[in-house]
Amino acid sequence: MNILLVGHACLPNAGSELGITWNWAWHLSAGHRVWVITHGSFRNEIETYLREHPRPNLRFVWVGPFGRFDPWKPPSPKYIRLHYLWWRHAALGAARTLMRSEAIDVIHHASWSTLSAPPLLWKLGLPFVWGPVGGGQVIPWRFIPYLGRYVWRELLRTLRVTAMPWNPVLRRTIGRTDLLFAVNRETAVVLEAAGATRLSLFPDVGVVPEILPPDLPFRSDAGCFTVLWAGRFEPRKALPLCLDVAKAVRSPTVRFLIAGDGPLRARMKIYARRLGVESRVMFLGSLPWRLLQERFAEAHVFLFTSVQDTLGSVVFEAVAKGCPVICLDHGGAAHLPDDVAIKISPRTPRRAVEEIARAIDRLASDRAQLKQLSEAAYRWSKSQRWDVRANAMAECYAELLSKDCRPGAARSQRRG
Repeated sequence: MNILLVGHACLPNAGSELGITWNWAWHLSAGHRVWVITHGSFRNEIETYLREHPRPNLRFVWVGPFGRFDPWKPPSPKYIRLHYLWWRHAALGAARTLMRSEAIDVIHHASWSTLSAPPLLWKLGLPFVWGPVGGGQVIPWRFIPYLGRYVWRELLRTLRVTAMPWNPVLRRTIGRTDLLFAVNRETAVVLEAAGATRLSLFPDVGVVPEILPPDLPFRSDAGCFTVLWAGRFEPRKALPLCLDVAKAVRSPTVRFLIAGDGPLRARMKIYARRLGVESRVMFLGSLPWRLLQERFAEAHVFLFTSVQDTLGSVVFEAVAKGCPVICLDHGGAAHLPDDVAIKISPRTPRRAVEEIARAIDRLASDRAQLKQLSEAAYRWSKSQRWDVRANAMAECYAELLSKDCRPGAARSQRRG
């Protein structure tokens, strides 16, 4: 098939949005011709990688940077959402230009895939796939105190998500989408309320085959029990919840490693001192992606405290190393199997802290149960490899194309 993949951010050997676009592109192009429309901020890195790892079926179309009139100045995230609204129109124009010279079979908008900024590519009149879509999850209201002075921003976002089903742009996009995928059940509810009738759940992240070790990494049954937290220091990641757990844990062998950075860095270190947990909490700073993979292989448990997240690529990176997850039963992480993750109901922050601390103390003293969870996580991660996921998506494309027998001109008129 000739596939046009659209994703704003793209970079080899990266996580989050960057890795999502890259992994769809790389693994789909193993068996199909793939064109990728993406922003040019990582053009040099991608072209260098392709020179070292040739992939004849994979080609890129660069859209941006737009010069001094662009409100977004990478690497800063400031004004990126405003920039993205502009970028969608430029990506549509680039796709039109490409279609004049290439016989594209299917268009897939894979990333940035959010309810708040529906793509425009359905206007091109070809079979159109959107997703997996996220952005429908909102913070459990009892956890709002973790947001601090950012609470009003999140409340406004919650109101916007609540109103999304009546957004005419979203409703029209859904009506013109041939295949629609949602990352989590909260987003699925919003999409269905907006008119989606053919909707499937499909995680937007997977396990890069290269990071899967040949065997389950060895973890000692004695000595320190390591809890790893990794993410950006921003309100919705709820790092204070992790620090509260560090205070509540009773086992003297437990230590917490915090990997990441962000605008709340200084505040989090002050909070750790106030709680008196400096002796068992170590801030590692922002780690390169490959070094973070090593930390996953060493940790006994990965603690994912995000209170508003589509899914979290770090969750899949952890289980690939046989590192079981403790998380809130909320958002995309709620879809993890029960034998891979310990999911805590987000009823109240106090209850969540107590239950997470008890789970950590239990695993620290019962290494047999920990080993069972670790083995299950490693086994499950093999079924979540990106190449397996890409093959499943390609089958969806093929099924869509087998049903789409209308002439392109007639289809274009119907969609216009």
